[in-house]
Amino acid sequence: MYILCRIINNIVTLLKCVARTAFVILNNVYCIPTYVVWMMLLFPVKIYQPQVYWRIEGLFFHWLLAMVSMWTWSAGYDIIEQGDDIQKIISEKTLVIANHQSTGDVPILMTTFNAKPNVLPNLMWIMDRVFKFTNFGIVSVLHQDFFISSVSANKVSL
Repeated sequence: MYILCRIINNIVTLLKCVARTAFVILNNVYCIPTYVVWMMLLFPVKIYQPQVYWRIEGLFFHWLLAMVSMWTWSAGYDIIEQGDDIQKIISEKTLVIANHQSTGDVPILMTTFNAKPNVLPNLMWIMDRVFKFTNFGIVSVLHQDFFISSVSANKVSL
């Protein structure tokens, strides 16, 4: 009986993993092109009313990154924040530097930023140029994030 329960539990876990993976892929397939199409349709607004365009773009960007933060929730992670309360400086220009180690950190960062008003629409990323050529690269280009070329220590001459 124990073995049967364990097998059923493993099958359920596998099905959850497959469903979650399909969900993440589906989100990428329809959310990113939708964002890009809307930004292209709103391009004339960017020319004549840039403040309106950036307000709308920020809202869409927030929604897009809210989908990314939902991946953390769907994986069963609970985020506990600790430290200073940023609500006091939420309307000021602020530089936040995160010790971001891998692409796995992105959903966790988005989850923490998602609950704070006006953070995600105004969030600018600095990333390696290679990310410009990923599925999210076009979003980063339209959002005017910054791309840098990394240089190895061997290529730098003093």
